[in-house]
Amino acid sequence: MRTPAEPLIPVERDPRKLRRTALILIVIMIASGILILMSYQKWGRLQAEKDSAHARPGIVGRIDNKAEFGVVRQDASGAKISELFGKVWVVCGVSVKDPDSWKATREVLLRLNQRYAGNDDFRVVCFTVDPNQEGHEVLDATAKELGVGLPKWWFAGAGEEFVHKFLKNQLKLGIMPHKKDGKWVYDSSITLIDRDRHIRRAVVPQQRGGPPYIAVFDFAQAADWDAKGVKTGVDKNNTEQLEFLLVKTIDELLAQPAAP
Repeated sequence: MRTPAEPLIPVERDPRKLRRTALILIVIMIASGILILMSYQKWGRLQAEKDSAHARPGIVGRIDNKAEFGVVRQDASGAKISELFGKVWVVCGVSVKDPDSWKATREVLLRLNQRYAGNDDFRVVCFTVDPNQEGHEVLDATAKELGVGLPKWWFAGAGEEFVHKFLKNQLKLGIMPHKKDGKWVYDSSITLIDRDRHIRRAVVPQQRGGPPYIAVFDFAQAADWDAKGVKTGVDKNNTEQLEFLLVKTIDELLAQPAAP
C-alpha cells in the first residue's frame, strides 16, 4: 500500500535576502554594461584611427602652373615657386615679427622638418605676410633661431600683392591678410601640396555614416579647442590627432610618383 506524499510546505521569503540578491544582480549588470561600453569605445577609437590612416587624401584645389612668381629667401637668394613642383610641400603664411601668431603651426612644422630631414622630396615653405617689413635679414635671423635652413625650409618674401593673392586665391585660405590694431591678421593654417600641385586634405570617414570629414590643417584652431577642453573621441587631443592625419597624408603622398 502506497504511503501518501507529504504535503509541500512553502518556504518563507526573507525580504532582506531578496533585496541583497537583487542588489548584487544589479551591480553585476551595471559593471558588465560598463565593461562592454568601454570595450566598444576602445574598438571605435582604434577603428577610427585605422580608417583615418587608410582614407585617401582629398583634393580641394590645384595651384595654377601660371601662378609662377619669384621670391627672395632667407639667404637673399632668388627662387621660383615652380622649383617646388614635383615635390610634396607644406606652406603657410607667417608674421615672423609676431611669433605668437603662428606658434601652434610652427611647433608642428619643426616636427615635420625633423621627421622628413632625410627626404629630399619634402619642403617647408613659410611666406611672410609682411614682406615690406620682414626682409631677408629678418627671415634669416628667424631661420637661425629655429635651427632650420635651405634647401629644406624656405622663409620667403615677395611683393605684398603677390603673396596675399597667392595665400588667399591659390592656397584657398580663409582670409586675405590684413592689419588690425597694428598687427597682421591672417590664416596660419598649413596647406599641403602634392607632387602634381594639388591641394590635399585628410579625409576622415564617419563612424555613424554620412559624408566624411575633410580636415583643414588649422593647428591654431586645434590648440584653441584643446584649451577649451573639446574632446576628439580618440586617444589623442585635437592637435595630436590633426598632426597624426597630416603625417599620414604626407607619407601617402610621398609614396606616390608624380603624374606623367
